[in-house]
Amino acid sequence: MVKDTISIEDVKLNSVELPKQLDEISALAYEDRDKSVVSFWGLNDSGNASDLIRFDQNGNIIQTITIENAPNIDWEEIAMDDTRLFFADFGNNLGKRQDLSIYFIYRKDINLNQSKQTLKAEKIEFFYPEQTTFGYKNLTTNWDAEAFFIYNDKIHILTKEWSNKATTHYTIPIDSSKKHAANKIESYPTDFMVTGAHISTNKDNKGLYLIGYTLETIGLIQWFDLPKSNTDLILTESKKTIILPLGFTTQLGQLEGISLSSPEQNQICISGEEFKFKGYHAKQTLHCFKNFTN
Repeated sequence: MVKDTISIEDVKLNSVELPKQLDEISALAYEDRDKSVVSFWGLNDSGNASDLIRFDQNGNIIQTITIENAPNIDWEEIAMDDTRLFFADFGNNLGKRQDLSIYFIYRKDINLNQSKQTLKAEKIEFFYPEQTTFGYKNLTTNWDAEAFFIYNDKIHILTKEWSNKATTHYTIPIDSSKKHAANKIESYPTDFMVTGAHISTNKDNKGLYLIGYTLETIGLIQWFDLPKSNTDLILTESKKTIILPLGFTTQLGQLEGISLSSPEQNQICISGEEFKFKGYHAKQTLHCFKNFTN
């Protein structure tokens, strides 16, 4: 694999402070059906309202969907395919949860012209068959997760490994009829904790985009070219990867969401939740910049 690193000095960030309703934003996904505005779906994590929130690039909230049958234990990540919007409740900082799940709603049920809506979601339950110990000191477990994407008609989960500084790639079927044992397919030494993912199969910007940060609070993006074979083994079979160190999360926010913007803009957008640390205070923010992979 060819590995390149580019400098943040080669990238111009356009940053917008997001409203307080998104102060713990932990996901980002571009809504491609509403051509009247560039907008994204987001959500707040751990213990917040069970809401999916759509907002524009200026931070204006357009729409809120309340999911009436999905309590927000620790929501993380949004992903979409042509027909469904998925969101995960698998945040697991202590490595003790045994109720990991991914929900989905059908996109046809979303009324993009309605500012408030209430929907029910379908629930896909899963577990990691390799995990035998439940309960760790805070921020030491390798069984946390904040990132997933949809590819080859499967759900792909990337773990957030606090001790290993790596990620393990699992897949589960899109099937809500039973609880699934996640299928471990590969591991990769990212040297940072993966907090978000986005995949594109479009020829102009194809690839797997990861975002995360180190324990030293440095935010990073890592892009992997998709193997031509369409294998699920993207991390280990990719021929090229590019790393972009973004800077400190004390300035950018706690970076947890990543998405491409509209094809016309050709941008990567990332979201940072409000972050307070040793006197530093970064507000919840949307950052967008030109895609560096094409």
